[in-house]
Amino acid sequence: MAQQDPAPPPARAPRTRRLLAWLLDFTVILAIAALLGWLTFNRISAKLTGVPGLVGISAWQLVTSGGDLVGAGQGVGSSLWRSSVRAVWQGFAGLVVFAFAYRFASLALMGRTPGQALLALRVTGRRDGERPTRATMATRAAAGTLVDVGWYALACCLLVGGAIGLSVLCWILAVAVFGLSALLALAGPRRSLADRAAGTTVVSVFRITTVWTRLSATVRRRTPDEEQPPLAPVA
Repeated sequence: MAQQDPAPPPARAPRTRRLLAWLLDFTVILAIAALLGWLTFNRISAKLTGVPGLVGISAWQLVTSGGDLVGAGQGVGSSLWRSSVRAVWQGFAGLVVFAFAYRFASLALMGRTPGQALLALRVTGRRDGERPTRATMATRAAAGTLVDVGWYALACCLLVGGAIGLSVLCWILAVAVFGLSALLALAGPRRSLADRAAGTTVVSVFRITTVWTRLSATVRRRTPDEEQPPLAPVA
């Protein structure tokens, strides 16, 4: 029996498919961010209805007021502002927790995120090509969450808390880290900051060239067996 050709090693994830997979996953996170934002500002608006002098003030005005509210006592205004800031912080904390849970749960269950699954990609160990351990998956999920939403959430929390200078610095750092991670994911070995932190890589689990090569090899092996020798003439 002819031995089957060994399967080629998995290919690096194509740039386009990896970018589309990230966009699909990030769309889910953005949808949750919009939902949490809506819930947070509804919570803040509900606080305003209990103070007659603040009925005309919007939730955004309350959050950005720094506690100095016209039409209400200073003590009431400061209390409402601190309560509103905590609500915003809780919303961003919930977003970060969801982003981490989304990545870690999908990696632990499928070895890839839903976006990567739709684009036929998976996460493997860089050295052995095997499925990473859960500790490695947790590290990758945490690093990816920090790059995508963690620094931005911290910058927004500093902004509503009144630390404008630190917020600006955090925004600059967030953009720089995100840009560096995107560059590393699409260039060279195509390993993002999350991959490098966890020791993983993203590979393709389906290649048209591989399928065509195997099909051609199968046809070549079967052709000699299917050819029949010519019949000898009858004496």
